[in-house]
Amino acid sequence: MRRIIIRTVIGIVALAVVVAAAGGGFLWAMTSYFNPAPPPLNYPKPATSLEAQRQDLDYFRKLVTLDRSFSEPARAAAAREIDALETSTTVFPEPKLRVALMRVLALADNGHTHLNSDNKVQPEMLPVGVRLFSEGLYILAARPDYGDMPGGRVVAIDGQSIDAVMQTLETLRGGTARWRRYLASDMITTQDVLYGAGIASNPDHSTWTVAMPDGTTRTRVITGYRPKTNDDPSLDTNRWLSPEPVKGLGWISFKPDAVPATDADFDKTFRAVRIPATCAMLIQLKSNVDVGKERIADFISTTTSDMKSKPPCAAILDMRYNGGGDYTNTYRFAHLLPELIAPGGRMFVLTGPSTFSAAITTTAFLKDAGGDRVTILGEPVGDRLAFFSEGYRGCLPHAHLCVRYQTGKHDYQHPCTDWHVCYWLNWFYPVRVKTLQPDEIITMSFADWRAGHDPAYERAVRLAKSSEARQP
Repeated sequence: MRRIIIRTVIGIVALAVVVAAAGGGFLWAMTSYFNPAPPPLNYPKPATSLEAQRQDLDYFRKLVTLDRSFSEPARAAAAREIDALETSTTVFPEPKLRVALMRVLALADNGHTHLNSDNKVQPEMLPVGVRLFSEGLYILAARPDYGDMPGGRVVAIDGQSIDAVMQTLETLRGGTARWRRYLASDMITTQDVLYGAGIASNPDHSTWTVAMPDGTTRTRVITGYRPKTNDDPSLDTNRWLSPEPVKGLGWISFKPDAVPATDADFDKTFRAVRIPATCAMLIQLKSNVDVGKERIADFISTTTSDMKSKPPCAAILDMRYNGGGDYTNTYRFAHLLPELIAPGGRMFVLTGPSTFSAAITTTAFLKDAGGDRVTILGEPVGDRLAFFSEGYRGCLPHAHLCVRYQTGKHDYQHPCTDWHVCYWLNWFYPVRVKTLQPDEIITMSFADWRAGHDPAYERAVRLAKSSEARQP
């Protein structure tokens, strides 16, 4: 009997070792294949600036080769663009080179493929914070020396209409039209991009014309600044929805008449709030990974326990400000959520153009799990249901520019079976949805925001109350 027990234990241990080895081997193979390291930097010291630029372009070509999102026609077009840059005898200022390379990467038409800065030198920025509303682009915050500009709608930059400026900037990234427009509103305060794209005529400043709420028009020359790599906050346009001061920035914000519940505690990444006068709950996920001291696993665990102890009659999941991260962190929660609300209860997901990457995956998880009980409100998510992500980053040998090349295909609408491109991890986290188009398109106007209204959220609350009234 003892021998049988010993053999059984040995067999179990051996099986565990084999399974662990197989799992480790799989993870190693997946990481090696989908997160390939950039090529080695083995260039000789350049004798001239032109030679340095050509070395950058040669390395850029190698990085583009690693990106699997390019179609064959797009790859051929990218090669022609790089050829033209390499044969040029002009040494481009880095902002001009930045934009030229952005245009090449945009040919992939993939929302994740992009260019950014290395960790040594950040691009020249403008000390204003803007946000795109249905009526246009508004300045919501600024450094004190431009404190008379918040509240103004941007009319023109360096004499070009804001529509023309946005159209130019939208050509610098791939992806859906809404994603490109969102990114254009985000990069419009990057002076290096404005100068590199030929919008601003001076590398150090640009002239902005804004229409103020009182009907007057103001034109100001805004001078750029170069953020410190580690000290200056890096914020996207959504942060300016909150008038609360940004720690370490000292800018002046436009003060709305009121702040909706969805914009309260904006710097808090994860929130779960019982909505007053209802039995519904608001859940906000602004990231799919830990941020600072906030741990997504802890938040999900606490929220799950709270909902189990007192199930809400409806859940409103706000994913509008979530740019992604790791979808494995939310897979179980998204599938459990339909069971955490009262029987027959509904789920409402708020989405927008900055709902991206793993946030899209999380939305798809919930839609797949909840079916007709899930209603999507707001604006369409920031990408298609088939896209490339994963990959890695490679930085040029001389210019302070890096390429984020993408290698793994995700397809949440159709089967993805080609192991050469389909991201293997998706086989363990399956999802299939017909669409993530909102059931109701609801946009945000500046007038709404100024009055303290969040139309998509308020619509979700009304629907939740209606659902509550019909419950036995």
